[in-house]
Amino acid sequence: MDVLRIAAFSDGNTGGNPAGVVIGEVLPDAADMQRVAAEVGFSETAFAAREGDGWRVRYFSPESEVPFCGHATIALGAALVRNFGDGIFKLLLNQAAITVEGFRDGTNFAALFHTRNPSASGGVYEDPATGAATAAFAGYLRDIDWPHGGAIDIVQGEDMGMRSRLHADIPPTLGASIRVSGTARLMDAG
Repeated sequence: MDVLRIAAFSDGNTGGNPAGVVIGEVLPDAADMQRVAAEVGFSETAFAAREGDGWRVRYFSPESEVPFCGHATIALGAALVRNFGDGIFKLLLNQAAITVEGFRDGTNFAALFHTRNPSASGGVYEDPATGAATAAFAGYLRDIDWPHGGAIDIVQGEDMGMRSRLHADIPPTLGASIRVSGTARLMDAG
């Protein structure tokens, strides 16, 4: 089973939050996915296989399956772009259907906030970049009417030596989805 190692929300050629990504013809059984995630050792590994017009996706930490992982989703998007070109990819999770848009882009942006997310799940103390926390933070800023101009840029992971950049688009409508994006870099194939 080939595992890509991709750092989501990287800051150029450094930083980011590492995730394993496995794209196969079919999903391995849960025990094999758990074993591979433990061997990879990152906070999460995403497993994907084609299903209909989308991709069936499951996420595993080294200790257990998790329902969703923002940075592993960005890493998966980067892997899908690497293999299939730019596009919007439908992802079918255990309890939701979402999309990830992937494209090659050299755009840089400045950071406005520095945030942290200690107490991550699955036996991991803290991730250097987390899309789920960024979405929650952006939603909070919208809910308190903080003047965000429709988007924020965030730096995470500096305290861990893994400087990472995330961007969140914030629609004005309460309850509307926050869109989190960032760059991803392929790590060694080890």
